[in-house]
Amino acid sequence: MNNTFKSTKVVYLGFNSMLKHKRGVENVIDFQSKASSSSINYYIHWDNKTEVYHYNHFLCIGIKNNFFRFIVLNWFLLKIKKKEKSLLIHSHNTLMSMMSLFQTHLFTVHDALYYQTKSMNHKLKSVFYFLELFLYKRTRFVHFISNYTKKMSLYSKKNNFIIIPNTSYLEGFNNNTKKDNNEIVKFNPDATKVFLVRSIEERACIDLVIQVATQLKETNFEFLIAGKGPLYDIYNSQIKKLNLTNIKLLGYVSDSNLIDYYSDCDLVLMPAAYGEGFGLPIIEGYLFNKPVIASNKCAIPEVIYSPDFLFENTVESIIEKLNFIKTNLKGDYKEYYANNFSNLYVMNKFNVLYKSLV
Repeated sequence: MNNTFKSTKVVYLGFNSMLKHKRGVENVIDFQSKASSSSINYYIHWDNKTEVYHYNHFLCIGIKNNFFRFIVLNWFLLKIKKKEKSLLIHSHNTLMSMMSLFQTHLFTVHDALYYQTKSMNHKLKSVFYFLELFLYKRTRFVHFISNYTKKMSLYSKKNNFIIIPNTSYLEGFNNNTKKDNNEIVKFNPDATKVFLVRSIEERACIDLVIQVATQLKETNFEFLIAGKGPLYDIYNSQIKKLNLTNIKLLGYVSDSNLIDYYSDCDLVLMPAAYGEGFGLPIIEGYLFNKPVIASNKCAIPEVIYSPDFLFENTVESIIEKLNFIKTNLKGDYKEYYANNFSNLYVMNKFNVLYKSLV
């Protein structure tokens, strides 16, 4: 290991406090930092006040999200730049990368900016088109989490990018991990237990799952859905109005409790309409050695164990795959995870990448 790499600190640009919102991108950043040679790295994020605090192997800097936030961001970056001999800026935050005085060395694209806004028919999608192009101009190297994300992006260079998949933060958890105090809703032990982890929004196709549950209410299939989002109350009301007892929305479920649901379920279901740059619940299902059926959309075919486990976004197709999976539960799903998405596999990829960028 060369001396430059040993002395290099990574500055991660993210969104939320590690202390308040550690889910999604925060978990990804926490994991990526383990590929750095430094025992302490920096993490900068937006917050409701400006403060500096320690979290595990990070010196975290929360910046109050107001009119002056970009001035404060650059003030901190200048101070860090002055203090450290060698810095690598790894960003997940588009606005921070665009407004920073310093070029971003590595930018991680979870979902391409223009593609997402176009899919939602955002009224400012044309603005996001130019913002995404500007972002790539300000970035030295780009990391995509899937081939699909790269394809949907506006990144036009034939080099200076890499595709490294996501891994699961839950790999470090075990059944002895302290659970959240919220009571866990238990599956019916006699049911075929179907588990979903989705943001409760339009692209997650929860309405389609409700239709499936309605069709299967006289069977032994049971659906538990972990997640929150803007359509939670609407779908919850719909379930109650239909008097369905075989489907439940759980709301927010802590990481420590997710392992119980993954461990207890028979299979994982992942519907998606658009905007799915990877499909984390798929590989988390495999981590717990569970079969997964999922939409034949976006990046999902890249991640899925076999094309046999893909469905079209219709009630009939989902029910067909649910019945198919009842007789095809067994498989080397955990080994598939280990070979393609494990913490060790992904960390080694990032370690090589960081060395090349330094």
